[in-house]
Amino acid sequence: MIKTDILTEQQEVIRAAERDTLRELTTAIAPLEPAEDDIQALRQAEADLEELFLLVIVGEFNAGKSAFINALLGQDVLPEGVTPTTATINLLRYGPHAGERQADDFVTERTYPADFLREISIVDTPGTNAIIRRHEQLTRTFVPRSDLVLFVTSADRPFTES
Repeated sequence: MIKTDILTEQQEVIRAAERDTLRELTTAIAPLEPAEDDIQALRQAEADLEELFLLVIVGEFNAGKSAFINALLGQDVLPEGVTPTTATINLLRYGPHAGERQADDFVTERTYPADFLREISIVDTPGTNAIIRRHEQLTRTFVPRSDLVLFVTSADRPFTES
């Protein structure tokens, strides 16, 4: 269990109880042969309890999500460009050095030594209203895992579909 300064001791106890309840539920429904998606949802919920605090940056493609995160960090940590450059979920966490690794086909984990990342993880999403529908699907499936969503919009396209 990761100890944070965000939660009080009482909240840490509640989080541990939620984690235990999710494990018990997973064990209890196993004899019923639930769908793998259901088991995976319970496992993901348990894993999400470890990811405090998760800030997900959402917006249309090329709205400036990566640029916003780079400005927040004061460094060019995420790639930016005039064409869509974020094709996967970028999960940014604290690490002693800047680095990256491909966690799976659709998630790139990045580390950066910014102190505020010790207690918050930032997610850069591919964006909505894109030509490549897989990008929007990735964004929509990741948003429910968030503790806070920040929607970034471009000043030159403020009233679009999404």
